Amino acid sequence: MKILRTILMIFNVLAAIGLVLTTLAGTTAPSRGMLLNLLAFAYLPMLALNLLLVLIWLAAGRWQFLISVVAIAARWSFVGLYFQVGGTSKVPDRDAHPHMVTVMTYNVHLFRGGGETATPSDSNAAEFLKLVRHAGTPDVLCLQEYGQPKTLALTDSLTLMGYNHYYGVNTSKTGLPYGTVVFSRMPITYVNRIDSEKLLVDIMHPGGERFRVCCLHMESYRFDDADRREIERMRHGDVDSTSHRTLAKVKQTIASHQTEWEEHLKSVVTESTLPLVVAGDLNDIPSSWLYSQLTSTLRDTYCEQGFGFATTYNGGFPKYRIDMVLHGDGFRTLSYKRIKSDLSDHYPVLTALELVK
Repeated sequence: MKILRTILMIFNVLAAIGLVLTTLAGTTAPSRGMLLNLLAFAYLPMLALNLLLVLIWLAAGRWQFLISVVAIAARWSFVGLYFQVGGTSKVPDRDAHPHMVTVMTYNVHLFRGGGETATPSDSNAAEFLKLVRHAGTPDVLCLQEYGQPKTLALTDSLTLMGYNHYYGVNTSKTGLPYGTVVFSRMPITYVNRIDSEKLLVDIMHPGGERFRVCCLHMESYRFDDADRREIERMRHGDVDSTSHRTLAKVKQTIASHQTEWEEHLKSVVTESTLPLVVAGDLNDIPSSWLYSQLTSTLRDTYCEQGFGFATTYNGGFPKYRIDMVLHGDGFRTLSYKRIKSDLSDHYPVLTALELVK
């Protein structure tokens, strides 16, 4: 029995160290420490393992439960990146908050639904219009992977709903926006196409204040069916030479996020002279290096008004909260809501922000 307790204690020490290591991605750029950035994906499993070890030691009446308790307490701030209580999803009355701005971000996945069907679905696009109405026709829509259906005049329909101002970083042969697009019910006064997946716009609030919105779609992992099978095998501890292809994609994407941040996003976030909202598909998790760079200046609406786990990816790995709305000084968060929907492999996120002096 003593030998078993010793083995379990050694395993517990390793698990506690592992938990701490999964939280260090934000301190080390991918170009300097890719391993730590990969370990960030293991934070939730390592947290669950350490909680289990606490229960095992408590049931045995042993002091060793403190090993995991100390590790969890030392990195307790990371829990709030994945799980929140006390927030609200209810958009407040606009009369009581005349300086409110509602923002929805949604990777619509060309309205293909949660699967990988070959062509966009016009019926899903029609349901998207209903979803927008049900969400109260948010003031600003930040859409990624947006495209015009074959039989539904979607952009015209949105215009009839009050979205008279829209821009996309790409334009189809018919002159309609596709890709990363911003639709606004308020006048857009300035546009900057940062790159092929990122768009910066200035918007004039009816109250006379101007604010800035950066709609973005970060580099995707581009997993195919073979990668998804490999991920399932790796989740069960089966890692071999065939897994290298999938791991290479993960490392390449993480490295791309560093490049995107340094070459395109850093100046947008740190040098904005207007109240700033950054909304879109980050394709990265809350304990990542990219997230730590963004939140060194911006605040996460989920951390301020979220509730529960609120995962936003409706596909396979990474099944985390990767679609986010962040804001800088000049805004405060009034509400946050993750909307369940099968129109895409992502879930839309709806937030209510208030411009403050």
